Amino acid sequence: MDAAQLRNAMRFGSAERIDHTSLGKFGLGLKLSSFSHARKLTVISRQDGLTVGRRWTLEGIRRHWDCETFKEDQAAALIDAPWSPIDLRTSGTVVLWDDIDKLPVSDRGLRYTLNVLHRRLELHLGLHFHRFIQHGVLSLRIDQQEQGEQEHQIRTMVPALDPFGYEIAPLEGYPRTFKMRIPSVGEIPLDCHIWPPNSERLEYRLGNRAAARQGFYFYRNNRLIQAGGWNGLVQNEAEPHSSLARVRIDLPPSFDDRFSLNVQKSSVIVPPGFVEAVSDASDRDGVSFEDYRQTAQRLYRFRDAKALRRRTPIPGAGLPDSVARQFVPESISSGEIQRIDLRWETFDRQNVFRLDQENGCLLLNQHYRDSILAGLSPSKDDVPLFKALLFCLLGPDFQTGKPSERRRRELVRINRILLAAFALEQGWDRLAT
Repeated sequence: MDAAQLRNAMRFGSAERIDHTSLGKFGLGLKLSSFSHARKLTVISRQDGLTVGRRWTLEGIRRHWDCETFKEDQAAALIDAPWSPIDLRTSGTVVLWDDIDKLPVSDRGLRYTLNVLHRRLELHLGLHFHRFIQHGVLSLRIDQQEQGEQEHQIRTMVPALDPFGYEIAPLEGYPRTFKMRIPSVGEIPLDCHIWPPNSERLEYRLGNRAAARQGFYFYRNNRLIQAGGWNGLVQNEAEPHSSLARVRIDLPPSFDDRFSLNVQKSSVIVPPGFVEAVSDASDRDGVSFEDYRQTAQRLYRFRDAKALRRRTPIPGAGLPDSVARQFVPESISSGEIQRIDLRWETFDRQNVFRLDQENGCLLLNQHYRDSILAGLSPSKDDVPLFKALLFCLLGPDFQTGKPSERRRRELVRINRILLAAFALEQGWDRLAT
């Protein structure tokens, strides 16, 4: 950027966008996102060898909105710092945050916190800019360097995470294109996809939150704005049975005044009549949008039950990785295992555990947690010995589908045995009721 372009980039709020291909819209994103984490925002930019720089600080904003302008030698000194492997000798831009004050550090320490942020950032960038990465017009790297220490060369390339990047559609006729017509807006195509069930691809799991990623994917100028959600079409937006359903919608710039964005450009505010228009949408074969959703749900239910019987269950969330790894048989691929989460939930006291085979969970009764902990502090991975033994006993049930009548009686008996053991250990006069 030159001086005029940098001045415009650093102003709060922008004039009307002349270039409709621009990703920017409000002129607030850079500033608001920066000050949500740090007290100082510095932008240094070089164009044709000429370097300019400006800095906002919270103190300067309080003091009559003062934005500091750098002299060229000051700006050049900053941009010539070791930002390798990026070559900024001729052109380029550096955005620098100082006095970061919104970084809650985990009990596990700063390094753990930074690694978590690294993974979240990699997921967000790879997902929302996947088209640019796929087309080769954008390359993203994430690097961590300790200030004052020798620079290292360890950098992570951000991969494209295409939320529609499956290889083979699981059903004939999909994806389908539905035509949606909104009064006073016009016609918009809905590209409706169904993911293959039980996929282990990163593009489907998206941070192990596939159920929360169902729904509409809105794009504007090839940038993914909203990654999932039904925008009022359904009440439960993370209901697992709809996890395979994803709908791609490309919004042309001419619809900007109808489909507005929030300031963070992370979700779309749909116009009146959108939900009704989606509900009325159909394809050229007369298939309705609701037919599409029900097809995705049926595939999730029935194909999932069959696949579970073919795959080896191992513990997922709820047991430390060092323990869970011991359940993995030798010479088995990741596609041949099914991770079963162990979770504490509250249900009737007649059961110490429950099997949620449909959602792949082994549920433990919260009422007995204190007794099992025996004075230890509760945590996500607590009582690993008890959980591991219980999984050894119950894990095979997640391969058999619906239990037989004989097995149901055995599960009831196992619950009674555990209840009797708790009663004896706690000195109860009778079993819990």
